[in-house]
Order: sequence, then structure tokens, then C-alpha cells
Amino acid sequence: MSHQASARKYRPGTFAEVVGQPFIVQTLRNALRYKQIAHAYLFFGPRGVGKTTCARILAKAVNCENLTPEGDPCNQCPSCQRFIQGKALNLIELDAASHNSVEDIRLITDQVHLTPPEGRYKVYIIDEAHMLTTAAFNAFLKTLEEPPAHALFILATTEKHKIPATILSRCQRFDFRRIPTEEITAQLQKVAEKEGVQAEPEALFLIAAKAEGGLRDALSLFDQLISRTAGQLTYTAVLEALETLDYESYFTLSEALKNWEGEKALHHLHDYLQGGYDASTITQGLLMHFRTLLLAQYLPQALAEHIPPHYREKYTQQALAYSAAFLLHGIDILLEAERRQQYTRAPEIALEAALLKIALLPQALRPEAPPTSSTPSPSAKAPSSATPSGSTEAKATPPARTSTRPSLPRSLDEVKKKS
Repeated sequence: MSHQASARKYRPGTFAEVVGQPFIVQTLRNALRYKQIAHAYLFFGPRGVGKTTCARILAKAVNCENLTPEGDPCNQCPSCQRFIQGKALNLIELDAASHNSVEDIRLITDQVHLTPPEGRYKVYIIDEAHMLTTAAFNAFLKTLEEPPAHALFILATTEKHKIPATILSRCQRFDFRRIPTEEITAQLQKVAEKEGVQAEPEALFLIAAKAEGGLRDALSLFDQLISRTAGQLTYTAVLEALETLDYESYFTLSEALKNWEGEKALHHLHDYLQGGYDASTITQGLLMHFRTLLLAQYLPQALAEHIPPHYREKYTQQALAYSAAFLLHGIDILLEAERRQQYTRAPEIALEAALLKIALLPQALRPEAPPTSSTPSPSAKAPSSATPSGSTEAKATPPARTSTRPSLPRSLDEVKKKS
């Protein structure tokens, strides 16, 4: 038997198995329990957070013959079994990315009035609904507003702003959120146990953080890393596979920058670049590092989103050594470097310049000493209008000696100008 991807193998079959969408799950369950099914739903949110999964569970539940008291499909009745086997005749799925014309929608509107061959509802799931053309949306309006009693439409999209207002007003809308990193980590741990994979919790957390809230992305990355590491998911192996610097490397860089040691920071950077790490990836990692230090000062509970448990305490302690002004200016410089890296063939140059600018920030943010005044003291005796020889020309007072060291910049704009 061929290998099946974890994202398909462990796709939830009931609402109880859906991860990270408690409010949506509870609303759909209540609608099923109290028989308040709407005729059209719109599921929108980022990729890989459960839109199509919930649509299929809802399609299975409305046709289930033995719905559970909680509002979940039983997965045992003939109707549920046909859904599980992919043989349900009352489920029609349309990929609007490749079928987005008026003719494709007209096929639906012409057949929607036919009674379902089995079950109570004929369910239409239109994925990537924002890809439909304007003419296709217009052809769909009347049917979506007044469909037959046996028809149920579920539209799924990642870009709600591209859906016309006339469509939005005809649907119940559900906003799917990014799944918290810790919940993705827990799900990956369950999958690893079922697959017999030895995985360190820190490695799974790193995979979950890399997925940025998408469980499908996390499972795909999980499969890829299992193949690369031969089923031994250690923290070090995952770092090497993702070609990502560890947190200690970013602490080393930021410490050198904070201590005004630009040469030392460049030395570390060149070591990382020679090790095969990408300059753009380092820039993004250092930017997230500065952000994390700032959050550790003002919002420590937010560290759970992307920092492993064993590093949260270190960030909280190390953040006390950094001023908020230094971190904010550093973030601004790194954001500018990230923008420049998109338009240059040598992104390492933009990163090197950014590191040197950040290394100058302690000097830039140091209060400027008050300038030495060259105005003579009022108690000083004014020179006479005439010299002893009777000359009316007064002797010029020698100017006060001023320091040749340039004044320190007071703002980030001056740092940019002087660099």
C-alpha cells in the first residue's frame, strides 16, 4: 500500500477532533442539535486551519442517521460510511481555482433543484471561492439567496475581501483563526506516537512554530523531516534540516550589538554565512529575536506563541538588559534591511550594514553632553577702548578651544545620515 500523507491520514472526521477552532465547532454543533441549519455558509481564514475539513464534517453530519447528542456524526451509519469511503452521491465539491466560469456555476444552478439521490441534503462545497469570476458570482446570486430546502452551500476561501458583498450578505460567515503553536505541538505529539516516531518536544514545537498557525503545513513538514532524519526528530536535527540558527546564536549576536561591538557581530555573522545559512533567513530570525525581547518586557504571556518552554525564562531574564528604545530602533533598522534584501543580489550586504547601524545605537541613544559655551563670564573685566599706546584698536580675545569630536546623533534619522 502506498504511503499516505499525515495531513490526509489524520484529517478530523468529527467536530471533536478539530483543533484550534472551538467557537466555530460549538456553533455548528448547536445548529445541528437544534436543527437550525442555514442554507449557505462562508468559511474564511488562513490556509491549513480546517475550513474544508469542517465543511466536509458538516456535510456528513447533516446527512447522518444517528447524530450524537453533542452534534457529531456517528461515523457508523451507511451515510457516514459512504462519506468516509468517498462514495457519497449527495456531496459535490467544486474547486473554484480551476472551475470558475459561468458555465461551471450554471451546472450547479441547473441541477440544484433535483432531489438528492440519498440522504436529506445535497451539499455543495466550493473551495477557493474568491477565484470565481464576477459573472459567475452574479449567476450564483439568485440560487444562493433562495435555494431548495434540500440544498446546502458551503463556500471556503482564504481571501474574504475578494468575495462580493452581495454574496457575503447571503451567507453565515465563520472566521477561522490561526491555530496556537502549543495546540499544533500537542497534535504533532499524538501523530508521532501513532506513527512510532521518536520526537523531542522541543523539535515538535519548532516545527509547529515554523508552520505559522497552519496544522496542514505542520504535518507536511513533519512528514518531510521524518524522511530526512530517519524517524529521529531531535531539536538539533530539526534545526539543521530547516537551516535555521538556534536561539543561542541570536543571543550572541544581540549581545554584541548591545555592547557596541560591531566588529564582533560581523565576525559571528560571517561564521553563520560560511556555515551555509541564508542572509535573509538570519535577518528574519534576528528581527523575531528583537521582537521577542520586547514582548518579554511588556507582554511575557505572548512568548508561548513561538518560543519553546525552556527558552521563555531566558528571554524574560535577558530582556531586562535591553532598553525598549534600543530594541525599537533595532527592529526599524532590520525591517528596512529586510525590505532592501528583496531588491538586491547580495542580501548579506544589507544585513551587514544593518548590524553596524544597530551597533551604533548605544552611541546614538546616549544623551548628548551640553555644549561648552564660548561666551565670556559676566564677571570678566571688559577690555578698555584704547590700548596703553593710545591706539583705538582693541585686542581680539582668543576663542575658546572646542572639542574636535563630533557630537553624538540624537535620533535614528541622524544615525542613518551619518552612516
